[in-house]
Amino acid sequence: MKTIIEDFIPQGGKHCITNSLKQIFTYYGYPMSEEMIFGLASGLSFLYLNQSDSPMVNGRIKVFEFEEKLAKRLGISIKCKSGRHYPQIFETTKQLIEEQNPVLIYTDMPYLKYLGMDPNSHFGGHAVVLFGFDDTAQKFFVSDRDNHDFPIKVPSGQIAEDYHMVDYAEIEKARRSSHRPFPANNKYLTFDFSGYKKAEKKVLCQAIEETCTTMLFPSAQLLGINGIKKFSKEILKWKQFSSQKLRLAGTTNYFQINEAGGTGGGIFRRMYGDFLIECAPVFQDERLVDSGQRFLYASRQWDSLALDLWQLSLDPDTELLIKMSAAIEDLYVIEKDIYLSLLETVKQHTLDREEM
Repeated sequence: MKTIIEDFIPQGGKHCITNSLKQIFTYYGYPMSEEMIFGLASGLSFLYLNQSDSPMVNGRIKVFEFEEKLAKRLGISIKCKSGRHYPQIFETTKQLIEEQNPVLIYTDMPYLKYLGMDPNSHFGGHAVVLFGFDDTAQKFFVSDRDNHDFPIKVPSGQIAEDYHMVDYAEIEKARRSSHRPFPANNKYLTFDFSGYKKAEKKVLCQAIEETCTTMLFPSAQLLGINGIKKFSKEILKWKQFSSQKLRLAGTTNYFQINEAGGTGGGIFRRMYGDFLIECAPVFQDERLVDSGQRFLYASRQWDSLALDLWQLSLDPDTELLIKMSAAIEDLYVIEKDIYLSLLETVKQHTLDREEM
């Protein structure tokens, strides 16, 4: 048996979950940009994490915390489902597709052969959309974030396919994976748009205010602007690493920051800047454009740092660490100023609305 959801149109994008959600939203008749999805979910964050193999930074909130916030602000239902018995998961997936429902699943990236990843670089939070299957060929139709007009970098070069035909066995491995820190564990999402409400100014204010507040007043020293400050200090300690670990730290964090790693550029700061610029007409306030432009500037500074991290992966010269520490300290100051002024702007709009 072969089933393809004919009305589903694969699209390329900047970040795996926002691109997957964008495709789902478009299919059900609620088109929305990746940037708007990201901003409404208060997706922007910062984390500096010391791990045994390599320290790592991250620029967005946790998997499914993101989806929950987005659903709440739009009045829709997004449920995360899973199960231990893969044969049942497999049949459920096929049934959903037969019912003309594309299926957003989480996968462990090294098991998707078209990505050409190192077999040990496990990340089970990679979102893709299944929109068809072919029992004769034993393959699923998979939409990832690459497309003919949206090439993405992979270790072997570039890929730019509208969709990928992936073996059932390959998808099973990618879905069943329990490797940490983000085990896929057969997770998939279901959607109910019956309560959908267009995001108005009030909801946008809430989303922006939450991002500013969590970045300015994080719950731990490794989060938010505190985490950026910590990163500026901790990177100087990398000089104690072996050459191998230093190379790995450079590679790991290059991809955590650069658009090649699916961040949209500048550790998600470019996406957030574009979100604020998209919001400006709703607020009728040019200060949103100004804040957006400032985030775009910050994203370019992060991308410059990423290039130094890539250089570190090629030549583990510890002198680079001093330069990078100073650049990260500058980014701490830049971002703190942006959040403070942006928070003042949205609070003023909230107050004006309450007084009306």
